Amino acid sequence: MPAEATIGENMPTIEISQKTLEKLVGRKVNYADFEAVKGSVDSQEGERIKLEIGDTNRPDLWSVEGVARVLRGYYGLQKGIPKMKLKPSTKKIIVNANIRKIRPFIAGVIAKKLKIDEDLLLDMIQLQEKVCENYGKKRHKISIGIYDYDKIEFPVHYKAIRPDGIKFTPLEFNKSMTLAEILEEHPKGLQYGYIVKAHKLYPIFIDSKEDVLSFPPIINSNYLGRVVPGMQNIFTEITGTDMKTVLIATNILAQALYDRGASLESVVVEYPWKTVHGGKFSTPLLFREKITFDKSKIESVLGLKLVNKDIKTLLEKMQYNVLSIKDSVTVEIPYYRNDVMHGVDVIEDLAIAYGYSKFTELEMKGFTIGKLKDFTVFVRRCKTLMAGLGFQEILSPILSSKPSVHDKMRTTGKELIEIENVMAESYSVVRSWMLPSLMNCLSRNLHVEYPQRIFELGECATRSVEDTKTVSKLAACISDTAAGYEQISSALDAFLRNLGLKYRLEEAEHGTFIKGRVARIVVDGKGIGVIGEVHPEVLNNWGLEMPAAGFELDIDEIYEIVGKNA
Repeated sequence: MPAEATIGENMPTIEISQKTLEKLVGRKVNYADFEAVKGSVDSQEGERIKLEIGDTNRPDLWSVEGVARVLRGYYGLQKGIPKMKLKPSTKKIIVNANIRKIRPFIAGVIAKKLKIDEDLLLDMIQLQEKVCENYGKKRHKISIGIYDYDKIEFPVHYKAIRPDGIKFTPLEFNKSMTLAEILEEHPKGLQYGYIVKAHKLYPIFIDSKEDVLSFPPIINSNYLGRVVPGMQNIFTEITGTDMKTVLIATNILAQALYDRGASLESVVVEYPWKTVHGGKFSTPLLFREKITFDKSKIESVLGLKLVNKDIKTLLEKMQYNVLSIKDSVTVEIPYYRNDVMHGVDVIEDLAIAYGYSKFTELEMKGFTIGKLKDFTVFVRRCKTLMAGLGFQEILSPILSSKPSVHDKMRTTGKELIEIENVMAESYSVVRSWMLPSLMNCLSRNLHVEYPQRIFELGECATRSVEDTKTVSKLAACISDTAAGYEQISSALDAFLRNLGLKYRLEEAEHGTFIKGRVARIVVDGKGIGVIGEVHPEVLNNWGLEMPAAGFELDIDEIYEIVGKNA
């Protein structure tokens, strides 16, 4: 099963021209200085360099423009956040209400007076692909479209239509096709079609003449969506499932185009619903986010005693605007970065600017012999048992969204722990149970053959009137034409009996499961979990067509019962 729910990607490798890089930087580049972008040269042929970027959280670095931008600051040729001139325009993207539950967010920017040659076009395509594949989770979270601005009749419209509701000629094809036909015949439709197939309506992006720009996130049209050398004016859009990610990607793309000499114009996006930025606003949206941390933290983390002037110089080299330095340091974060979540992130950049080679080694003062904690050994045993029962393990983020954790699951969510000042709506709460993560994984793997038997064992957090606590939970789910209570209860029985536990099932009610097909799991008088057949409404909320049944167990409670003899 594809690891759609698994954290972590391979380190991105980009191919850049040494000539273009040094032209954008404004001087010769020493390859040792690629440490400023956590980069290392993978290989080189002539002036073409393959550069591995050792940071999956910095999509702004995944282009020759991004690398050059950081090096300009590192060499002292530019201080603080780069300036980007943005001319307001009245060009509009009008969002239809029917796209909200499918792929709700969109942003755009107009770039004029570009001198698009073959090299620049290849660099643009590379940035587009790297951002969509890595940062965009293989186009599921975001995708980017680039178009011939001069042919477009504004305003443009972003909406959802029936799979057979329109025909257009997709990029690199010479025949007109419906959206359904594109998913069955076009290489990109076959590769990314699973992203939209769960929905009854598909996204479409058209202009006022009803000429198609693209079928997001699948393919551009061969008319408006074909960009070739010699063009000067382009329009780009980013669609996705998370607004902050869409806006950050727009800023990254806009800054890269500006660095290549483009004259940028904003685009007004009109939503029929209220977003965190209102119903109508212009993009690119240049965030002015700030972060403050104790100055003493620099010495405690790095062991460096730096005066205010040096702190300011080093942070400006790493493209922060330093707003104040007293007992605490306040900086403005570049509008194209989404990875700065704590003062330590800023201090890490300060260390890069200072130079890792300047740090002196400390002698080891002692050592201990490490071993696994007893609870970790028990967790591994539980995972081995589940694998032996034919379940495949997934890994998913502990942060989620309220709709995913509770609304889609038909529960109240009263015990949820919400994140203050969230960076993205998709990661706005700490998950309180594990089954929603499994539902999310199943919804992203509709194209994989059935039966699908998955499980996850990880941390959750719950809130009560008195306190909050972190607990380890295990959830398992079977999705198949014949998935039901009997199948999942057999798996539960085998799991608990292998742990030497005697249990009983008590009648229960739970919004996630079908009434009469759900039970409370009890061991030694303690409720340790729930088991049942997933309610049809929950399946529909996740776009699942197959029946599903699952259980969830409190592993902390089980460990207390089983003890260290497990």
